[in-house]
Amino acid sequence: MSNINKPLSGFQKRKKNLEKLQKEKELLRKVPKLDSFFASSRSNNLNELVSNDSSEESQPERVSEKEKAPQNLISENITTQNEISISDDPAKWVLDDATIEYLVLNGIKQNMDIDFSSSKRQYAYTTRFLSLSLFSRKLPNGEMQPRPWLIFSKTKGTVFCAPCKLFKKLGSLSNDEGYNDWKNASQRMKEHENSDDHRSACAKLLARKNAGGRIDERLVLQMEEEIKYWHEVLRRVVAVVRSLSARGLPFRGSEEKFGLRNSGNYIMSLELLAEFDPFLNIHIKRYGNKGSGTTSYLSSKVCDEIIDIMAKKVISTIVTEIQQAKYFSISIDSTPDISHVDQLSFIVRYVSKEGCPIERFIRFIPNCSHKAKDMATIVLQTLKNYDLDIANCRGQSYDNASNMSGAYSRLQARIKEVNPLAVFVPCSAHSLNLVGSCAAESCEAAISFFSNLQALYNFFSISTHRWGVLVSKLKPNSTVLKSLSQTRWSAQGDACKSLCVSWTEIMEALKIIANDMSEKPSTRFEASGLLNCFGSLEMCFLTLMWNDVLERFNKVSKSLQSVDIGLGTVVELYHSLVTYLEGIREDGIFDLYESRAIELSGEQNYAYDLKRKPKRKVQFDEAKRNDTELSGRNRFRVTTYKVIIDRLITELHRRSTAYEKLSKKFDFLTKLNILNTQEVCEEAFNLKDFYPGDLDENIKNECLHLQAHLLSTEATKEKKMSSLELYKFILENGFIDIYPNIGISLRMLLSTPVSNCSAERSFSALKRIKNYLRSNTEEKRLTSLAVLYIESEVMQVVDYSEVIRSFAEQKARRVKIC
Repeated sequence: MSNINKPLSGFQKRKKNLEKLQKEKELLRKVPKLDSFFASSRSNNLNELVSNDSSEESQPERVSEKEKAPQNLISENITTQNEISISDDPAKWVLDDATIEYLVLNGIKQNMDIDFSSSKRQYAYTTRFLSLSLFSRKLPNGEMQPRPWLIFSKTKGTVFCAPCKLFKKLGSLSNDEGYNDWKNASQRMKEHENSDDHRSACAKLLARKNAGGRIDERLVLQMEEEIKYWHEVLRRVVAVVRSLSARGLPFRGSEEKFGLRNSGNYIMSLELLAEFDPFLNIHIKRYGNKGSGTTSYLSSKVCDEIIDIMAKKVISTIVTEIQQAKYFSISIDSTPDISHVDQLSFIVRYVSKEGCPIERFIRFIPNCSHKAKDMATIVLQTLKNYDLDIANCRGQSYDNASNMSGAYSRLQARIKEVNPLAVFVPCSAHSLNLVGSCAAESCEAAISFFSNLQALYNFFSISTHRWGVLVSKLKPNSTVLKSLSQTRWSAQGDACKSLCVSWTEIMEALKIIANDMSEKPSTRFEASGLLNCFGSLEMCFLTLMWNDVLERFNKVSKSLQSVDIGLGTVVELYHSLVTYLEGIREDGIFDLYESRAIELSGEQNYAYDLKRKPKRKVQFDEAKRNDTELSGRNRFRVTTYKVIIDRLITELHRRSTAYEKLSKKFDFLTKLNILNTQEVCEEAFNLKDFYPGDLDENIKNECLHLQAHLLSTEATKEKKMSSLELYKFILENGFIDIYPNIGISLRMLLSTPVSNCSAERSFSALKRIKNYLRSNTEEKRLTSLAVLYIESEVMQVVDYSEVIRSFAEQKARRVKIC
């Protein structure tokens, strides 16, 4: 027992410590070096690959199966941290490179949490100690800034400046004794930290922390080379993704491997780029087809992640612009996609900084109920998700479906319950289509005309032989027959125009088929029926009339589909159509159409005049009347021609009421140079009362001032400007600060949509992105691709580096890229 408790001798202790040291060194030799986890230096290879177009054989190997770690990464002459024992007391520091390196890596401890009793200093009438407040200073703006360079020595009871002491600067804060004059400490600290020697010492200390002055310099440089390499790879991937998505092209093929013919557009684009880019060429050959478990950043998963990041960047940019514009309007519409999933398109309209109205696509919302209550919930929730305040919504535009446009409990009414200023504006282009639809169903002759027009197209298009006969008779560069459409009335105009221009040639084609004995009897009979139908005077008359009317309707409809069009222009276009129709309603125009129809068809009589007139039997108790029967001409003029024109005029008046009501509130702003002072003041106060939270009473003085300015300028004295032209005039001349209320009014007006065409256009993108070959596209990917395709203009300004940085922050990768 006595031998167990016997203390070790000095020799035994030294022997035991030596054995322990040998074991530690043996263990350290078995531990891999840090740089063995990285590839060899890529800097020379990367520069050569980017600048040199030589073949792969002339390029040095970048990565071997097992590269040797650089030797002597950490100098053996520098003592390891386990063998260094640096005191926290600056008075005990040994000023050499080992001490500086240790403090750089481990930081300087200020000793603020220990007892300051040793700092006692006796003055004549008082005793003072070191104060904790000395370790920070108060800036002129009131902020507190720490002094990380100040350190307390317990043994000396004084304070030192660590950088100045380490780099042997002269001064009371860096000598062997330190500083302890607590009576004048604050002033002395200010003088010291503003001295050139102190700033120079601090700069040297920070420089030692950089890669060039650290013992792990080679590892840091190698890490930077790795980052640069993978950054170059991702730049090429992002470029390919942006190019394909901006054109709505598919990415994947049936195979996702390099070197195959059916690998898809994404792999094909990378291979095409690699033909002229040696850097990407060697990267694909080394990492392209290695499969999972190998980092290459060329996989379809990485591609999908980059698509999602880019879409978020685009949406973030759009939302930021909307928030800066403040006022906005919404427009939604829905349609089923190829997989029979109902997709709700969400569009936001606002005014840009340049003064131009912009309509942006936000997203597709799948499986949305058509009930007004559910749709209102989705609209409000979508605005909330994108941090858009419904209180700033100044308009809403939908088609004329009852579940959206109903005035009492439908979507637009429910949105108004939340925000009464979100005025409803029905789609002007869709309303114009409805005007034509109502007129086409106003009488029996109009219904029969469009039905026979579609039957004529079906007769020729159903057979290649008949279509060949038709084309052989048409004049060069003339349009062939067109089909009608239930939703696009421009198709009706195209069909009428093709029939009107090639009337004679189409009739000849029908005669050839009707007299061709090699044709089936049913075909000859159908051709004869169409020939008799279209050969009549009435059918030729309607063709000429509808061709002119629909040609005017198509021109107006295309103008209404423009994003820049305003409410005032919509009202003017509707009124112009009414004036045009009232003009052709006159009997003189009817006679003109009649003479043209007689010349084109060769018929002199109306079909009604060629029929035997039925005679009604007079009853025994009924007096015989001598009523004059209307002729075929008058009967057609009264029951067909004027009925169609009157129905068009009536519907145009009814549809234009919704636009006139809202346009009247702002119309005076575009007529300041022609209205008198009293009218301007009344209209300004009415507008202010309608928007009390957006405008103040200064709008009256602003309108009068702007009126005087417009009248005093020759360029605007007699010119009537639209709302868009007036707003740009104010912006370009820097008058927005002079007329703030007028600027707000015009922004609210310009942000109000007059059509729902942007939502309709997004459906074309939907059909392109989600077609029958990509019917299983997920909703998240569908919306991302739709955003990148529809808003490709915004996507072009997204920086590659931002996408790569977001990609690195979002996913933890095996290779560090930023």
